[in-house]
Amino acid sequence: MPDDIHANSKPQFAHLHLHSEYSLLDGGNRMERLVERVKELGMDAVALTDHGNLHGAVEFYNAARDAGVKPILGIEAYVALGDRADRTHTGFKDGGFHLVLLAENLAGWRNLMKLSTDAYLNGFYYKPRMDKSTLEKWGDGIIAINGHLGSSIAHHLSLFAQTQDEKHWSDARAEALWHAKTFGKNERGEPRFYIELQRHTQDQWRIDPLLQKLAKELKLPMVCDNDAHFLRQEDHDTHDTLCCISMAKNKDTPDRIKYPEQLYVKSPEEMSTLFADVPESIENACAIAARCNVELPHGENHAPIVRVQKTKQKKIDDTLDGTEVFKQFCCAYELKPFDATNASAKDRATAKLECDEALAELAAAGLVWRYGAAGITSVIKARLERELKILADKSISAYFLIVWDFVNWARQQGIPAIARGSGVGTMVGYVLGLSNACPERFGLLFERFTDPDRNEYPDIDVDICQDGRAKVLEYVRQKYGHVAQIITFGRLKAKAAVKDVARVMGMTPTDGQRLSNMVPDELNITLAQGVDREPELQNAMRADPLIAKVL
Repeated sequence: MPDDIHANSKPQFAHLHLHSEYSLLDGGNRMERLVERVKELGMDAVALTDHGNLHGAVEFYNAARDAGVKPILGIEAYVALGDRADRTHTGFKDGGFHLVLLAENLAGWRNLMKLSTDAYLNGFYYKPRMDKSTLEKWGDGIIAINGHLGSSIAHHLSLFAQTQDEKHWSDARAEALWHAKTFGKNERGEPRFYIELQRHTQDQWRIDPLLQKLAKELKLPMVCDNDAHFLRQEDHDTHDTLCCISMAKNKDTPDRIKYPEQLYVKSPEEMSTLFADVPESIENACAIAARCNVELPHGENHAPIVRVQKTKQKKIDDTLDGTEVFKQFCCAYELKPFDATNASAKDRATAKLECDEALAELAAAGLVWRYGAAGITSVIKARLERELKILADKSISAYFLIVWDFVNWARQQGIPAIARGSGVGTMVGYVLGLSNACPERFGLLFERFTDPDRNEYPDIDVDICQDGRAKVLEYVRQKYGHVAQIITFGRLKAKAAVKDVARVMGMTPTDGQRLSNMVPDELNITLAQGVDREPELQNAMRADPLIAKVL
């Protein structure tokens, strides 16, 4: 986005408040279509601000960069009225007020991740909530936008518009001042808090002059946006259907919530016309887009490091069987978290060497346990040594030790745990006891786990008994400080989409199922492909206008 927005005569704009499909069952924008449309409309930057999450950020970032559009990473946060940890039900805004946050730089992006993570871990009540204390703590590098109807400022101004009670004006003023003070200015003296203007509904138009008055009174900048939930104006009905699925309502349900028809990705011309009386708000949208520059680091090594504390080996009873001997040998090795706060490169190198040596020593002992001293062939020994070297070269030794640590702990607590997947193909995993399949005997390839010539970091899948899984997670969390759990997203495939849309269109479950069954049973088939290939669907569409509308 050029610094001089008047460099050419064509209006310029950047959407700073926008939702994708990761605003689950609420946003209708898909990444590739979104960035293609943004480019088609002549905009070279766009923000993603999904409800309470950063789930789509990386996908959005990559899609936008590939399309030649600047990605602006953000979130529409939920901010608790008081302490985010307070889960007392009040019936009023228990899920918090809305606040748009945009990462101005890499520090801001990292703070967004901290804020979002904390909101889920410590603030979840109806919604993942931040609060003013976390915004004060992790607000650096972030631009905040407050003023749309779900926000704290809009709430107080709406009450003022209804009652003319000066208390509500004072509350709105206090909110604006707190945000202005908390987010302050960046190192160039540019503001990091803006009053937000939107013009979709009568309620928004009612508080629009109040937002402008507040901004002028407090000398705060204004910015406009469109809270885009779908791509084109004609997509409103499709988005409305999506919302009906989310709310379990029918399209003809009276008095249900309906989104305004204007929540689409408008062109710069449309936005400039809508806010022609407040040109500052258009200019600031462009200025903010120009300021937001986040380069996500690629290729960085985030391999874990631990410290290994070894105690003097006690004399092991010769009468014990091999398994007990190996267990006693392992007891001399204890893993400690690595404190990276003030660690030097030398400290890291020392810790890495400890991990490499400990893994090699444990593997050597495990080799005797698994094969017996007489059963270790030159092929087996050479394979183990080769694997250990690759793991050390790729800084994976510590990761193996961590997995070995929590699997051992689980078994000591009587919780079954075993590795599966590509990790079973490693000799190191076998001799450590992570798996029970000899890779030489069964012809399992180490390269399925990690290829020495590629940079991808491998993982070890571990099955843990569901009855003790939470205890193991808590053990890892208490010992190492973090447990990052994987989330999966389900998309409505053709058959499921037909059933859901048929239901909200008023068809009976039986008729919806019958229509769904007409879609061919093919993996990843689209609805358009299904209609093209299935004459029965085509006939049904011709015979019944409702079915045609559903499909």
